[in-house]
Amino acid sequence: MKKIIVALLIAGILVAIAFSYLTYEHVNENAQKHSVKRLSMYNYIFYGMITIINIFLLLALLIIYFDSYLKTKSSFMLGLVFFIGTLMIQSILSIPVIRAFFGFPYLFSLPYMFEMFALVILLVLSME
Repeated sequence: MKKIIVALLIAGILVAIAFSYLTYEHVNENAQKHSVKRLSMYNYIFYGMITIINIFLLLALLIIYFDSYLKTKSSFMLGLVFFIGTLMIQSILSIPVIRAFFGFPYLFSLPYMFEMFALVILLVLSME
């Protein structure tokens, strides 16, 4: 299991770097259409890397929690699977190129809404 987690983290870093470099120009072109300040390449790459690495970390946690759920059939573990899944959707919607493709104004608050859903799930789980 630890080898899978390490492999996911390494893959996350590599995918993040490649994805950020390949999408930088498109994002800046779309940003200018919406009068959004042009991002510096280093800030964009760093933000993209952090977001994609977060997705791979969440994927690793999802695998761990889902495996635990299959072994124990615990409703708490199932709740954690939903919590991580919701955070993963939030992270995917936070990827700069996803936001650029669908337009900056339209997806601005959507990732934060999924973060709120995840926190509600965690609060419900914590109160049990």
